[in-house]
Amino acid sequence: MLLALQLQLQLCYVVPMTATNTNLAPTSVAGVMAKAFDGVFVHAFSRGDDDIRGAGTFFHGSETTWGLNRGVAARYASWSVPARSLDEWFEASRLPRKKDLFTALCVNPSTLSRMRPEAPLEPGVTERLLRQSDLLVRAAEVFGDQGPTWMTKPHPLLDGKTPIEFATNEYGGEKVRSILNAIEHGGVV
Repeated sequence: MLLALQLQLQLCYVVPMTATNTNLAPTSVAGVMAKAFDGVFVHAFSRGDDDIRGAGTFFHGSETTWGLNRGVAARYASWSVPARSLDEWFEASRLPRKKDLFTALCVNPSTLSRMRPEAPLEPGVTERLLRQSDLLVRAAEVFGDQGPTWMTKPHPLLDGKTPIEFATNEYGGEKVRSILNAIEHGGVV
């Protein structure tokens, strides 16, 4: 009787875990997006002899979850990225409109259009790039392909602002993250 009960408990535990792991492959939308952002940051922060590849990757993950490596992000958040990095970031972000890029990063499109591609942007832009990348990957975990689109739709819990607009500072980013977590886990915000 005890053996049968143990076997039944094992089956109840093992079967759902196996089913979950087979549905989420390392090539999930979030995983592909995280790898694309990682490439953008490695390219943006490489400075000749200072090869950052040894510092670790910007995103880490498993089959089911991806996230910003906060230690690596903290190390580079105060660095300037070249203006050319914004086009690469926009492509990796899968945002529906270029306007969303300017909103997310609080950059003036007119000023940006006059900059040389190698011109450094202020470090505040770098910090926003890292935060918004992390949130876009999180949205892709929750909504799949629709994650970037969800980030550009006004939300009532964000005073009618879009998540990408609300997350232009650290506190807004935490609010957006808590909404995504609540949506994924069915909790209250």
